[in-house]
Amino acid sequence: MIAKGGRMFVALSAIGAAVALPFLMLLAIALACLTVFLALVFRDPRRRIGDGIVAPADGVVRSVNSEQGLVSIYLALRNVHVTRAPIEGIVEKTVHSLGKHAPAFSKKTSENERVEISLKTRIGKISIVEMTGAIARRIVPYVSEGQPLGKGQKLGLIRFGSRVDLFLPPSAVRIVVKKGQKLRAGTTCIAEVCDGGVE
Repeated sequence: MIAKGGRMFVALSAIGAAVALPFLMLLAIALACLTVFLALVFRDPRRRIGDGIVAPADGVVRSVNSEQGLVSIYLALRNVHVTRAPIEGIVEKTVHSLGKHAPAFSKKTSENERVEISLKTRIGKISIVEMTGAIARRIVPYVSEGQPLGKGQKLGLIRFGSRVDLFLPPSAVRIVVKKGQKLRAGTTCIAEVCDGGVE
């Protein structure tokens, strides 16, 4: 399945390949290859939702800060770019902030364009910060304020490579992932709720 927010790119490339085919074979082949590439980039596979607090994004753990309840994730171009709710809750707020487009692995990503989604959950408030990168220039949100979400429900699409930071209540959870670990959105358990962590 192709993710909402990426379907237009795949469709336009496919139409271009079909139109070029009778006239310019090389162009048609190039556009067909582009269509396959875009279909892979914007793929939206079904996921079996995992236990505990799950990863909001595919990718690799950039850093973990247990004192801040932070798990930072780098999404490469090859990763699925549909983000998911790590735990059930209600969308309290979504904030879109304009900014730069530094590479997602750069230390300057704190200044990048971003969308921050705040969720009211049974363990307290959590925040998912989706950032653009050098190539990723737009975030397509799927949720709105006041909307209830189930664990693993889709939050949005970040076009191409990027970064997602998840902030959890430090006293309510135990982070179980480590730097360099590969994650699958909605499937990989990244934290467990501590005894007494439910509010």
